[in-house]
Amino acid sequence: GKPAAFVYNHFMNEIVLNGDVKTILQLLSSSGFEAFIVGGCVRDILLNTEPKDYDITTNANTREIKDVFRDYHVIETGIKHGTVTVMINHVGYEITTYRIDSDYPDHRHPSKVTFTGKLEYDLARRDFTINAMAYSEKTGIIDLYEGINDLKNGIIRCVGDPAKRFEEDALRILRCLRFASRLNFEIDSVTRKALFEKKDLLNFISCERILSEFNEIICTRQADRYLDEYRDVITVFLPEIKVMFDFDQNNRHHCYDLWQHTLHVIKNVSPSLDLRWAALFHDLGKYYTVTKGEDGQSHFYNHPRVSAEMAAVILERLRMDKKTASIINDLIFYHDYHIETRRSMKKVLQKIGFEEMEKLIELKKADNLAQDARYYRGDDYFHNLITQMNDIKTKNDAINVSDLTVNGSDLMELGLRNREIGNMLNRLLEEVMADRLSNEKEQLLNYVKRNSQ
Repeated sequence: GKPAAFVYNHFMNEIVLNGDVKTILQLLSSSGFEAFIVGGCVRDILLNTEPKDYDITTNANTREIKDVFRDYHVIETGIKHGTVTVMINHVGYEITTYRIDSDYPDHRHPSKVTFTGKLEYDLARRDFTINAMAYSEKTGIIDLYEGINDLKNGIIRCVGDPAKRFEEDALRILRCLRFASRLNFEIDSVTRKALFEKKDLLNFISCERILSEFNEIICTRQADRYLDEYRDVITVFLPEIKVMFDFDQNNRHHCYDLWQHTLHVIKNVSPSLDLRWAALFHDLGKYYTVTKGEDGQSHFYNHPRVSAEMAAVILERLRMDKKTASIINDLIFYHDYHIETRRSMKKVLQKIGFEEMEKLIELKKADNLAQDARYYRGDDYFHNLITQMNDIKTKNDAINVSDLTVNGSDLMELGLRNREIGNMLNRLLEEVMADRLSNEKEQLLNYVKRNSQ
């Protein structure tokens, strides 16, 4: 679980900065101020990853920062928190005055921010050791909390007292899991203990922020591992998944309990948001639909519909955007639907389209792989489904009324009116989808003539 080796010169305290960042640090320094890149960008550079953005911290106050950058476009993004954004080459760089945070009455935001002249006070308020390092060309890396060692050893550890860190800002609980799962790091034992003890503080966090963090967690390569290990934390905002834990499926097709099966499906699908969420919820309804047959085996009739209905409620609660939620619900609803025949595939394509169908086939394969190996349908089976889908696409088979080679105007010329037209177009589509008619204009018009007398 340890990260890849660092570039050697990072331990010589040399970091190569991009030109714009260098300019910012030099302008502040030449004006008599301290200035450092800080936080996640230092961490990413040490992990040989290009930072998404750069945060700069300084002992200059916002008025002084604006004066230093008077020749640039400066945006007052967070004056009361000591932050301005300087635009250089169409990129915004946040520059923030060293600060100390007071108490956090809502477990999310400090009630007051005090500006300070000391970098060490600013670093002391940060969440994790790997995010509490600063760098300038003058000083090299400033690492007061052994962040470099934690990066080397693959450890997520809070700065100072973890319980206090999580009480200040409960979102750090999910940030902790996000960094651990993204980097495949272990969470330090003291931090881990506090994380479980303080998990209920997540109730103070908005659904939008929880969704944003969890979306990143569920899309990491190791998502299944961290969802399992920290499932008691996840259930604070997803209590519905508890019913899957240790639920015996009691069915010869299944070799795992419901939760372990779900984790295997998550692992087997691509790390895209819609597929990972669909994998998480695809069998959620099994607990509520279980019946026992005469053979003593459990059956779960209609569980995809129940799972999709539950998922819709949960995703709305978490403020998932409607488009993504709709795709997730489609994937869940159809995950157990038989699409072996060309006609049945067209029926589903009619509802969800080609892009979603490709994802549905991937989910079905992942679901099958997470069952008893004796019941795996084989790679060829799923490859053939993709081939059949592509063949339908290539041949422009009619899936919707708009795909037919005849339209309402054609039927009006044959004397049909109003509702007759819509009914006949639907009949034609049904005949074409059942392969009783080919989608050729002359053949379709002849059918209309024969059947509209």
